[in-house]
Amino acid sequence: MEFKRVLFLKKEMIKKLNRESMPLTEQEIFSMDSLTLAYIGDASWSLFIRKKLIDTGIHHVQILNSLASEMVSAKWQCQILYTLCDQLTERELKVCKRARNAHVHVPKSATVEEYREATAFEGLLGYLRLSGQEERLHTIMLKSLTFLAEEFNSESK
Repeated sequence: MEFKRVLFLKKEMIKKLNRESMPLTEQEIFSMDSLTLAYIGDASWSLFIRKKLIDTGIHHVQILNSLASEMVSAKWQCQILYTLCDQLTERELKVCKRARNAHVHVPKSATVEEYREATAFEGLLGYLRLSGQEERLHTIMLKSLTFLAEEFNSESK
């Protein structure tokens, strides 16, 4: 039964991909399922980190992948969100809270708290990306990267 549902959804998706769609309003994006926001936020954060790593001049894919995997981990995303909390707007905090409380399957690589906070961080990034708040998104990602750089630097001492 699940296979038929996936096949149906795939066909519907293909139809919709070929159509022009109306842009979503900020309120529609704000109200969107928080795991959908986290899905987009995860992709945005991962691409941002990978691009920044390539910009360092490192071109060895195994090293890039190792660094990127650590930097986008739930452990670090959780810590990033803690450092950002006092700089977020009320609306951004609401997005984080909804994403944090979403029902997710927690992998063995993170604690429940880390994974929930990481989902909140990703939800925030997804909300900012989809609502077109590119400048705010870039500011938050740069602050997050600065935090990671400082933490990685202090770990290596």
